[in-house]
Amino acid sequence: MTGKNPPERAIAEARKWAGEQGFAIYTPEPGSTLPFHFIVSERKTTSIVTVRRPRYLDFNLVNIAYSCRTVIKELRALTIGPDIRKEIWVRRNAHTWYRYHVLPETLKYIDNENDSDKTGRKDGGGESSSSPPF
Repeated sequence: MTGKNPPERAIAEARKWAGEQGFAIYTPEPGSTLPFHFIVSERKTTSIVTVRRPRYLDFNLVNIAYSCRTVIKELRALTIGPDIRKEIWVRRNAHTWYRYHVLPETLKYIDNENDSDKTGRKDGGGESSSSPPF
């Protein structure tokens, strides 16, 4: 489950952005209870994607791991083939998406080569005045 109230607007915007980036997009049946929102494929990589809108504005790995801990746990519990990646996509603003690969023990920031509105940080983080309570 991706929560009782999935961020429908953000999911639609993520799918639109994915199409603009050249991804092939596959959407599950409406009302499905899968722990992801859609599937994307580019080149030789297929990923299941969960879209999140975290409360904290810094998108570094520590904050994403904290803000998205329930979704990360759900994605890690999925038994799928090793050729399919599990990703969390987080929107910073209307034009910027951050992608994180959910690995068994950690997260890895995925650089969007075609997206120019980035901070340049290797972890994908942005500058923020807020910090998570930990």
